Amino acid sequence: AFKDPLSYNPSLTLHTQPNLLTPCPGCDLHDSFYIGDTRPRCIISYPSNNSITIHANLYRKNNNRFNNIFLVHKSHSELRADAFIDYNNRTHPHLRPNNNINCTTLHPTISKENFNLINNILLPSSIHSSFFSLVNLTSSLNRLEFYTDGSLSRYNDSSIMGFGWILTSDINLDVKYSGKTADWASSTKAEIFAILTCLIICPSNSHVTIYTDSQCAIDTFNSLHHYKMTPRHFQKINNNLLWQTILYIIKRLNLTIKLIKVQAHSGDKYNDMADALAKSGCDKQDIISISPIAVKTIKGYIMFNDELIIDRNIRKTTKKIINFRNTKQQISHRSLHHIKDFTFAKLINWEYTQDWFNYNPFSKATSQPYSKHISWRIKCSNYALPTLDSLNRNYPDILKGFDICFLCSTAQETNEHLWTCPESIKILKDIFKKHELIYKALIINNLDRKIIDDPNNINFNSPVFSCFNLPIETISDAKNLHCILINMIPSSLIKPFQDAKISKKLTKKLLLTFLFNLHCDIYEILWTKRNAKWKQYKIDHNITKSLFTNRVNRQKDQQRQNFNETSPNNPVNDNILNIGYTNPFMTSRCNLDDTVLWIYLTSSNFRHNLPWINSLYLDIIDSITYDQNLFYYNI
Repeated sequence: AFKDPLSYNPSLTLHTQPNLLTPCPGCDLHDSFYIGDTRPRCIISYPSNNSITIHANLYRKNNNRFNNIFLVHKSHSELRADAFIDYNNRTHPHLRPNNNINCTTLHPTISKENFNLINNILLPSSIHSSFFSLVNLTSSLNRLEFYTDGSLSRYNDSSIMGFGWILTSDINLDVKYSGKTADWASSTKAEIFAILTCLIICPSNSHVTIYTDSQCAIDTFNSLHHYKMTPRHFQKINNNLLWQTILYIIKRLNLTIKLIKVQAHSGDKYNDMADALAKSGCDKQDIISISPIAVKTIKGYIMFNDELIIDRNIRKTTKKIINFRNTKQQISHRSLHHIKDFTFAKLINWEYTQDWFNYNPFSKATSQPYSKHISWRIKCSNYALPTLDSLNRNYPDILKGFDICFLCSTAQETNEHLWTCPESIKILKDIFKKHELIYKALIINNLDRKIIDDPNNINFNSPVFSCFNLPIETISDAKNLHCILINMIPSSLIKPFQDAKISKKLTKKLLLTFLFNLHCDIYEILWTKRNAKWKQYKIDHNITKSLFTNRVNRQKDQQRQNFNETSPNNPVNDNILNIGYTNPFMTSRCNLDDTVLWIYLTSSNFRHNLPWINSLYLDIIDSITYDQNLFYYNI
């Protein structure tokens, strides 16, 4: 919708007044996804000197039938989800939280709201007693200040998130806490858990100020209250279950929240204390999580393998799972066993490899040079370059078994031998020696001078370049080099960029350009030299392009000829033994008996979509009698 930003000026006529519309900023009634309310969402107002007269007929209106009408402010899908959750809570006792525990008996000094929230939301139950103690300490406060922090620690394939917070509004109470959590590891999730656990101990109707060094957590929290934040948008937020839990706690306790950004590692005493608590939380025994069924505002969630709750954007997460499955199926192909070995050895960085395959260095989205370069990437990565072993497999009658390498003239030319051929190694050594200097210059010219003073402290000795110092006879002798040659990005090539503290965005930009120039030289020098000898071989042996392109048609003609010469009394010439199976329906319709002919003529794929009787030859039509008034035909 649009509105007129100009105020009305009576001195301007309708023709002289500027006609300018600006986008409407929207309001809390505007919802771009759901139409659950029939009231007008946006109104365009325009001042006018003319009055509008509306003639209406007065009549007695019966309002009795409108007494039971309710105006809904939620979408239909949201109301359905609420109704389904309510149904589950009423009919399945094990799905609803346990609210029957008498908190006055167990903990007489704890409010019922805090007790139910802690008892139903936080897992495991062994941590409840410590939170009940914290509630007792803060029960007399109505204004609270917290410093929170999160920590992420990675151990091989696993990650542990620690979080901690300290109450600073009354430091004499010594109210602080630290813990750890797992699954979907990120420093932001650790910060969110710190915020959640400090809010759950706050007294009802209190004002809470939280100091955190996570700008992401602050921005996400502020966006939750935006009028455009629809339920669909909410589900696309990372850690949306935690955020819904935080909003649920705020609503139940009627809290007033304010988040303030503090600079990390800036010497702030309380922030450093929260940071120390977060790091110590990684060493705790209990892994803290939440129970989504205790939060009534959570419409639903998806579990992976019946054990892991997906607290991420569902579409993106599902796409990643499918991509991993497809990648596993692809590298399980027997011809790609080297890629599978490199993957399990963690030599390949798949994130950068994916960016490399999607990289387009040309100005146009589609072009012949781009298609040529993409073809090179795909064929190299799938070991599908047209080497002589592949050509002999596909065109045995043309090459007649010739498969000697054009470069070394000693071994069989295969996709693997192309990269380990002694002559290829000599060419590749010169190419990589040239690009090693370019590689080092890229890092030195873009390193972060504020952190790194001396470039000599960076280890440029990447195995991609240093492997040429030793003889290379097999792929195992230079695994990182082979990754580059088959268009896979090894992690060792990225390590110097990380040591130089170059941002990830700039690293990708520099590295992708470097790889493009590198592979251009490999193609132009190595592959072009090999192709020149292949072209000369074709000239010497009178092998033309038409022999390859017309081979399929020649095979079909030969099959037809062999089939016509096949005799039932001569099993040697049987078409099944010599040329494979030939469909008898594809040869001659006139020689078929009536039963088979009827099946053939009435098949759904006969000729085209016209009535089949109109597509027959005259000699066949003469042998068929049919009744115009009947649906079936008689042969």
